[in-house]
Amino acid sequence: MDSPLTVADIIRADKQDVRIGKWETGPVPKAKFPLTRNKLSLGRGWKWRVVTFQALRQQFVVLVAINEEKEYYRATLAMKDGKTLKVICFHELHADHWNWHCHLIRGNVHETFPGVLRDKNLMSAWPVFTKRECTVPFNVTEESALTVAAARFRFAEGGGLL
Repeated sequence: MDSPLTVADIIRADKQDVRIGKWETGPVPKAKFPLTRNKLSLGRGWKWRVVTFQALRQQFVVLVAINEEKEYYRATLAMKDGKTLKVICFHELHADHWNWHCHLIRGNVHETFPGVLRDKNLMSAWPVFTKRECTVPFNVTEESALTVAAARFRFAEGGGLL
C-alpha cells in the first residue's frame, strides 16, 4: 500500500526528468493524457501542451491549456495510476467567475478515483469566494501559460525546483 501523499507534498517535492511538450490544438489524445475516455475535447480555440515529471517515486502529468479568446486558463496536475491518471489539482483563472483558484484533492491523493477528470466526491475548491465575479485581469498568454503552471506546481525543464 502506498503511503499517504498530498498535493502539497507533490508541489514541494524535488522534480526529476521534467519534459515539456509543444503547443497543440484539437482534442488531447488519450496517449498524452490517459483518462478512461478516448480523448479529451477542450473545444474550439484551445491550445494545450503536456509536461511530465517524476517526484516521490511517482510519475506526474500536467496538462496546460489556454483559450485567450474566452479568457480561460487551466493547468491540470495528474498522477499516473497504471494505464490511466488520477487528476488531483486544477489551477484556473477564467474571467466568467472567481479569481485565481484551485480545485484539488484534499488529503491522500492515492484515494482519488482514477480515469476521470474530476473526482466529485473528493475534489474541492480553494480558496472559497463569497462573490462569483472575477476581479483580476486575465493576463495569461500562450507565452506565459507554461511559466504560470511551473510556478504553481514548482517544476523546471530537466528537473529540480523553481
